[in-house]
Amino acid sequence: MPQLTEKVYRAFDPDKPVPPEADSVYVDLDDVRGRAGVVQRLANAVRRSDRSTCQLLAGHRGSGKTTELLRLQRALETDPNSKKYFTVFCEADKDVDRNDVDFPDVLAAIIRQMASQLKKKGIKLKPGYFTDRWKRITSLLGSEVSFEGLDLGEGMLKVTTAIKSSPDARLKIRELLEPDTGNWINAANDVIDEAILKLRKEGCHGLVIIVDDLDKMVLRPHLEAGCSTAEHLFVNRQAQLNAFRCHMVYTLPLPLAYSSQAPTLRSSYGTSIHVVPMTKVATRPPENAPFEPGIAKFRDMIDMRLASIKADRKRVFESDTVRDELIRFSGGQPRELMILIREAFAKDDLPITAAGLTFAARDIRRSYARQMRRELWPIIEQVRATGRIERTADNDELVRELLDSRAILAYVNDDDEEWYNLNPIIADLSNPATA
Repeated sequence: MPQLTEKVYRAFDPDKPVPPEADSVYVDLDDVRGRAGVVQRLANAVRRSDRSTCQLLAGHRGSGKTTELLRLQRALETDPNSKKYFTVFCEADKDVDRNDVDFPDVLAAIIRQMASQLKKKGIKLKPGYFTDRWKRITSLLGSEVSFEGLDLGEGMLKVTTAIKSSPDARLKIRELLEPDTGNWINAANDVIDEAILKLRKEGCHGLVIIVDDLDKMVLRPHLEAGCSTAEHLFVNRQAQLNAFRCHMVYTLPLPLAYSSQAPTLRSSYGTSIHVVPMTKVATRPPENAPFEPGIAKFRDMIDMRLASIKADRKRVFESDTVRDELIRFSGGQPRELMILIREAFAKDDLPITAAGLTFAARDIRRSYARQMRRELWPIIEQVRATGRIERTADNDELVRELLDSRAILAYVNDDDEEWYNLNPIIADLSNPATA
């Protein structure tokens, strides 16, 4: 039998998404994130449109985007009062290298995971056009790679495995796909049309593909395009991402949603970028007073996970004060709460003590302190004093850097006003220029 420390450590796994089933440890955070209503807005766009839609979702890493997308999948597939859709949940990380992402990689991942998930439903899609392309890929990857007799999902798995595991193979496959991208998209749409026909016979109104994990792509300069890799994918490749004949939902990096490209994205995709804000556990600066409704939700999050392993809270936390201090340090980031709890007893055994929390926070604070270059401090001080950011051409890249690292966190009030706060872990750092 696992010891209590092992059970608690596993119960607070930050990398395990929480499905919104009734018997899970899911906690609904909608009413402490402002009136974002992200799931409802995404679902309504799908249900109300008479043609395919393409929507974008952003948010800080750890804000709960994957959980919200799982809620969307459940709503579209099971809502008794609405049309039913079959939803493909495409986890891009399974098939692409987040350090180097381009459209051909995403296309192969979508086809592979769509075919595999439809197969589980009993719908087997024919390789069709892709068979000839596999033969050409074989000549690139070597004679030991055979596609003979494979269905669409199995064949595309060979392609995506090569794309993810080998930079050389990735470049070769992209070179093969690039001049032929339009035909690959047409072939994908033929497969999608076939799938929708079969799904409608089974009572589904249509097909929705959710592409998660693209928000995690590493932001770096794209050497050929003259912009970031994220801009190249979501702006330069917009026509291709938007070309599938079914409903699409993509996650994208938060800094791109807050960049000067946001109006372009809104116009190109025909919809605003939906953002999952942080849970409000404190009020807007400069007050920074505890926000009890948000804190209560995070207490529920902790209690439900402890109940799932039949653990007594008093054996896990030295006091309720320590628990609430952990919640404050999380800044309303569900994933960060899980990480902090794990790290607070990494050095010692349970219960988590004030000293353990201080030790965990100190290590995180040091990593942020190393990031804080002199030019970042005017933005930090403005957020500390007002909860606002004045964007200029000169500070745009710096703001995006601070958002991407989660040194600054985005929140929404009940009146839908967006504001910012410092990550509580760094709130007591001093500006070296004024020290």
